[in-house]
Amino acid sequence: MTVDLRIASYNVLADAYIKPEWFPHTPAALLRPRSRYAPLAWRILGLDADIVCLQEVEPDSFAALQEALAPRGYVGLMARKEQGRPDGCAVFHRLGRSLGHRAHYFSDRLEDGRISGHLALVVDFDTGGERLRVACTHLRWDRPDRPVEQHQGMQEATELINELVRKDPEALWVVCGDFNARPGEPLVQAFEAAGLRDAYADQHQATCNANGTPKAIDFLFHSSALRARPDRLPVLEARTPMPSEQEPSDHLPIAARLLRD
Repeated sequence: MTVDLRIASYNVLADAYIKPEWFPHTPAALLRPRSRYAPLAWRILGLDADIVCLQEVEPDSFAALQEALAPRGYVGLMARKEQGRPDGCAVFHRLGRSLGHRAHYFSDRLEDGRISGHLALVVDFDTGGERLRVACTHLRWDRPDRPVEQHQGMQEATELINELVRKDPEALWVVCGDFNARPGEPLVQAFEAAGLRDAYADQHQATCNANGTPKAIDFLFHSSALRARPDRLPVLEARTPMPSEQEPSDHLPIAARLLRD
């Protein structure tokens, strides 16, 4: 069956996580709560994607985006993190009805022993006879010097691969989001070892400019049966302001056209 669609992933930056001192090059007016909802909606619409996977979405921002995107044919789904976290993951799509969705909550634990509350939102689609499963996630940050077997983001990635991707090998998979890891690191290599392909392989550009350090930490992986044509990204430098009037988050959205003949 032929598959031809555009998919995007975007960490929209939760208002709850904004501290002005973290964004010294951003005018204070652009950091006010709710001030970025309209620019985020326009940025998302400009991607012209059939499926948009969002991270750090709060209930208020989800409602605002749903109101703005619905007239353009988008349907939205959201799953909130647990343990009192203010945000979660959301998927907006314009593919008609989905086949269903579920929130998979990871079993990794916080330092106090509680389940972390992080998740992957998985949405199923029928793409002309092929079943496409899209997993949107925001993997937990952990210290880069923590041993791999103890790294919490790695634990979540391993669980996502083993409990979702490998248990349904017949589906076409897309796994995307903010991985809080860089190209070549063990967490990223785990998805490649599982047979998924990196849409931006060999052409990564920085996707986030946190603390004046541009870095590529957002990924879009897909089944090997699909071919990807990724969008080029604006160049980020250490002093590139984010959020800004042009970019309403501290991340850039990534997007690719996925095809199967």
